Amino acid sequence: MGSSNKFSRRNILKSVPAGAALALVGCDAGEQPEQIIPVTFSHGVASGDPLQDRVIIWTRAAPVDPNHTGAIGGKWDVSESDDFAEIVSSGIFSTDADRDYTVKVDATGLGDGQKYYYRFMVGEVTSQIGETKTLAVNGIEPINIAVASCSNYPWGFFNGYRHMAETGPFDAVLHLGDYIYEYPIGTYQSPNAEALGRLVDPPHEITKLDDYRRRYALYRADEDLQAVHRKYPFICAWDDHEFANNAYATGAENHSDDEGDWTERRRAATKAYMEWMPVRVPLTDLPTVRSFNFGKLATLAMLDTRVVGRERPLEYGRDVVDDDYDAFHRRLETEERSLLGAEQEAWLDQTLSSSAAEGIPWQILGQQIIMSYRPEPPLSSVFSEEERAQLSAGEQRSMYVAENHGRFYNPDAWDGYQPARRRVLDMFEKHAGNPIVLTGDTHCAWGMSLTDKMGGKHYGAEFGVQGITSPGRGDRIGKVDEVVQAYYDFLPHMAFANIHERGYMTLNITEEATITSWHMLSTVESKDYTVMTRKSLKYSRGDVEDGQVILEDVTA
Repeated sequence: MGSSNKFSRRNILKSVPAGAALALVGCDAGEQPEQIIPVTFSHGVASGDPLQDRVIIWTRAAPVDPNHTGAIGGKWDVSESDDFAEIVSSGIFSTDADRDYTVKVDATGLGDGQKYYYRFMVGEVTSQIGETKTLAVNGIEPINIAVASCSNYPWGFFNGYRHMAETGPFDAVLHLGDYIYEYPIGTYQSPNAEALGRLVDPPHEITKLDDYRRRYALYRADEDLQAVHRKYPFICAWDDHEFANNAYATGAENHSDDEGDWTERRRAATKAYMEWMPVRVPLTDLPTVRSFNFGKLATLAMLDTRVVGRERPLEYGRDVVDDDYDAFHRRLETEERSLLGAEQEAWLDQTLSSSAAEGIPWQILGQQIIMSYRPEPPLSSVFSEEERAQLSAGEQRSMYVAENHGRFYNPDAWDGYQPARRRVLDMFEKHAGNPIVLTGDTHCAWGMSLTDKMGGKHYGAEFGVQGITSPGRGDRIGKVDEVVQAYYDFLPHMAFANIHERGYMTLNITEEATITSWHMLSTVESKDYTVMTRKSLKYSRGDVEDGQVILEDVTA
C-alpha cells in the first residue's frame, strides 16, 4: 500500500478532546436534570449519516439566560408522520456548556428506506420539525443526491441551499467541505458583505474553540442553511477551511506560530465540528472516514484527503529550486508523499472490495480535491503580456510555467500526490465496478473522465461541484469563455468546465446510468434569484470497461 502511515492513532487522537465521546457521538444517555431551563432552538434541527436502521438527529438547546452554564435536559421523538400521532423512537437527552449546548442523538430502531419526522422538546418549548430518511437494505431503486461545497458566508446568500430545500426530493445531501471559513472580517469576502449583512462573527480569524463555535453558530443561524438541514439528511466531510486554509496533518498555510500551537487549534476545530455537524463519528484513527450503502445500487465512501494522512504539499513558491520547474514536476510525479495515509488506503481498498463482492454497480468517493489529471492549460492565446501583468503573482507564475514547461500542477490536489493517486486507481482497476469521484474545494464545476496522465486510460468519472458562494477562478482572471475553451482544447478528458458560476450539483443514479447535473445561480447577492441547469452528463454503467469513459451530454 505504499509508504507507512506517519500519522498514527496516537497522533490523530490528539485532535479529539479527552472525554469527548458522549459530547461528539450522542446525548441520549443518562438522566435529564429535574429543573426545566428555558431554552431556544434558534439554530434549527438537522439530521445526517443515515443508515438502514438509524440516523443522527441534531439540534442546539441554547439557554435563554446567557449566564446559565449547567446542564439542560429534554426529550426527542421520531415519527412516520409530521403530527407525531405514533412515535416510533424516542428518548431523553442531556447537554451542557462542554458541548456548547448542542444535542446529537443516534436515533435507532428505524425501518430501512423510510421517511421520518423528528423533533426535540425542553419543557413546553418544541423545536422545528425535521424530515429525514434511512437507507434501503436491498434493491436497486434509483437514488437522488445533492452535492455542495465551499459555502463562504460573507460572499453572499446561501441561495443554493434554499433551492435544494425547495426541490428534490433527495435521498441525501453530500457536503464535501469548506462548510465554514476561518477568515476575519475584511479577508476573502464580497465587497458588498457589510451591505448584505454578511459580516462574520467573531470578527477576527478563528483559532480557539470558542471562535470556531461562534462561527458555526453564525452559519447555522442562516435561514437558508436551516431549511435544507431541516428537509434532508446530510453526509459531510471536512476540508481545509474547517481548520485553516491549505491544512495538512501537522500544520496549515494559514497558520503561523503567533497563532498558537497547531495541535491545539486542530483539536479545537475538530471538537467544534463534531459538536455542530450531524455526523456519526467514532473516536478512531479516521474520524470522518465512513461508508454508506444505498441498497444494492451504490456504495458511498467518504474520504479525508485533508488532515488525517496528508503531508505538507509541495509549493511552487517554496519548493522550486533555482527555477528548475521540470525537476519540481518530477518530484510531484514520482516522490512518495502521504495523502490518505496507509490506514485509510487499506480501509478504502477493503470498502471497494466489499462493494464489488456484493455486486453493487456504483462505487462513489466523496472527497475534497481534484483527483483526475488536471494541470492548467497554456493561456498565451487568451491573455496578452499586458493583461497578465495585471493579474496576481500566483496567476502570472501559473501561466508562465504552463507556457514554458508544458504544465502547471495544483500541488494541493491529487496532482501533487501522484504515487498515492496511482494506488487508488489501481484499486478501481482491481475491484471492477463503475467508479465516481465527487470533488469540492476549487469553487468551479468540472466533469471529467478520471485519468492520471494526458491521453491515458480512464478509470471512471469525476464530477467537481462549484461553490455555494465562494468565487471561482474566472472571477479572478476574467475572459471566462476563452479560458474554459482552453481547458477543453488542452485536456481531452474534460467534458465540462465552469469557472465562475455558483450553485450545486445533483446525481440521479439508476442501475444503468448516473446523470450528473450542475445547477447555477443567477446571483448570490440578492434573495431574488433564478436557477439554471447548465449541464447534465450521463455516465453509463460499463462504460469504463474499455478504458475510455465517454460522458454523454444529455442537457435538456
